[in-house]
Order: sequence, then structure tokens, then C-alpha cells
Amino acid sequence: MNKLIIDSHLHVFFSQSQPWRPQVEETLHHMEMAGIKQTCLLPNPQWTGTYFPSKDEMLFQAEALSEITNAFPGRFLPLLFICPLLPYDFTLDLMEQYILKGPLIGAKFHVSLYADDDRYEPIYNYLERHDLPLLFHAWYKTVENYAYESTPSQIAEVARRHPDLRILMAHLTGSKLRGIMDIKKYPNVCIDTSGSQPEEGYLQRALEELGPDRVLYGSDYPIRAFSTQLARIESVDMSEEVREKVLQCNAQRFFHKGAAQ
Repeated sequence: MNKLIIDSHLHVFFSQSQPWRPQVEETLHHMEMAGIKQTCLLPNPQWTGTYFPSKDEMLFQAEALSEITNAFPGRFLPLLFICPLLPYDFTLDLMEQYILKGPLIGAKFHVSLYADDDRYEPIYNYLERHDLPLLFHAWYKTVENYAYESTPSQIAEVARRHPDLRILMAHLTGSKLRGIMDIKKYPNVCIDTSGSQPEEGYLQRALEELGPDRVLYGSDYPIRAFSTQLARIESVDMSEEVREKVLQCNAQRFFHKGAAQ
């Protein structure tokens, strides 16, 4: 296995009543056991039982992510959870301070609005203008959808409107073949390998349809275990060059800022 593995999809569920340090230290322990050098860091979007945080909660999140990054240099690629329903001036100033000029490296969108909602446009324009990476949750479901849960087809529409916006669409196993084909013609969209437990065939098909440069390893830890998610990669017949791209090189290229070399 590669000496350097970067996990492109990992959560720490901290809050104002739940300190981050115990969880981060446990995460680092499990990273060491799995041989993972660096991970994305996605905060819990449910701050007060809702996906729509207040300004104070957004500031708390940004500060906490900054503290984690500074406490453990080189181990995390922190993404700021963005709520498009807050005033644009506040959101863009927060991104300016903590991403463009601070230690955070990009943005994460979850289920605040559907991805192709026009209310995202000022934020997409900012990310595109400054070449900042965006990770966006996406899933195809027949039941139990979250409110405003985006589908891969909606991610594809964003990519069509913003061809220079770098998007990492989360959850290969949630998107499945339909999602792979939705984004195929948009080279600015990559996909991470997370999403439920591994299912045979989807990773191989993603590599065939999208090419090896657009697939990034992601675990969705601690919801999923590093061991099973790495086994998803190891179980597929691919060259060592392609394996290195999935586990390391594609993340280095996509995230730019702070990615381990």
C-alpha cells in the first residue's frame, strides 16, 4: 500500500457542548493504525438540531477548525461548512478570513438548499474566482431523503454553470452508476469513494467512465471504518499508478493548499 494516503471525506462531530480534542485524538489514533497520513476535516452540520446554523455557530465552527489545524499541523485539510441562507456579506467575509487568508482550505455544502438553487450563486462565484475547492454531499435515494438533499444531476448542473469551479461530489456508493454518468461530461467534478458500505463494481465503473484522475479515496469516518473503506480500494484490480492517484495524487491536486506531499 502507498506510503502516503489522503482521506478526502472525514467528520469530527464537535459542538459548543462537545469539545473537539478527544474526538480528534481518537481519530488520529485510528489514522495511524490505518496508515493514513492526512484527512479532510468536515464539521458536524447539525449545530442546534438543524442544518441552518446561526452566525455565532458559524464563527464557532471556523474557530474550532482553525484550532484543530494549528494543533496538529499537516494532518488535516479543514473544510468550512457553508449555509447559503445566511447573509452573503457575512458568509463571504467568513470565507475571506478563514479560507482565503486563514488555515482552512475550502468549503463543504450539505443539505441547506438543493445544489442548483440560485441562492448559492454568490458563493459559487466566490469559490470559482479564487480557485477554492468545494465538497458537496450528493445521493440518489428512493426513500428517507433529507430535506434539500442534492442529487448528482443537480451537482452536474452546477458544474455546467461554473466550469472553473472545482467540485468534489461526495459518496460514490450513494450516487452509483447514475451519478457517475451525470457528472461524466464535466471534468471539473471529481467523486469520492465514500457512501454506505462497499459494493462491488462501482469503483471500477467510476474509474472506467471518469478516468483515474477524477476519483478520490474517502472513508466517511467515523460513520464508516477506515479498514472497510480502504479495502474498497484494494479489492479493485488497478495498476499501482492508478492506485496512487486514487489514494494520494488526486487529493493533492484537487485540494492544493495544505495537502501533504
